[in-house]
Amino acid sequence: MRERDARVVAAAWRLIAREGLGALTVKALAGEAGVPPSSMLYTMPNHAVVRERALEAIAPAIRQRIGALPAEPAEGPERARMLLEALLPLDAERRLEASVLQVLSASALTEPGMQPIWREVDGTIRDVCAQALRAQGVRGDVVALDHLHTLMAGLSAQLMNRGEGRSTQWVHAVLERELTR
Repeated sequence: MRERDARVVAAAWRLIAREGLGALTVKALAGEAGVPPSSMLYTMPNHAVVRERALEAIAPAIRQRIGALPAEPAEGPERARMLLEALLPLDAERRLEASVLQVLSASALTEPGMQPIWREVDGTIRDVCAQALRAQGVRGDVVALDHLHTLMAGLSAQLMNRGEGRSTQWVHAVLERELTR
């Protein structure tokens, strides 16, 4: 992604998280990105492209975060915990990402062009869940994968809905219970 496009996508993430999709006007987006409004025609020619590019940026961000995790422990419940916690909005960067994902997931329900992008993001999250299961010696159990994937989506939504000022101890307790079942 070109530097200017990356700045515009980052600006779109901030606007979506702060004010919702209605805030994605050319003027607001250009102002947030620090680019001339006239350049937006070349960078992001319409609102659909802005939404698509904003959603497209999520899967690589997740993969980069997972790739940056320490190599050890390579398996076991601690590895699974590291992988799963990397999916949760437990810091400002991941809260921003999760907020954008929540908003754009809803858009993907009615925008056919967004659906394959959403599936890639969701597949990336599911792949991380599968890695967590493999770290615990679980392979090929589709029901376990569906369960964990659903649990992670619910935990993420609850973390976002409860607000950033509240304690996250409960989510760690839920993960601990899940990992020791």
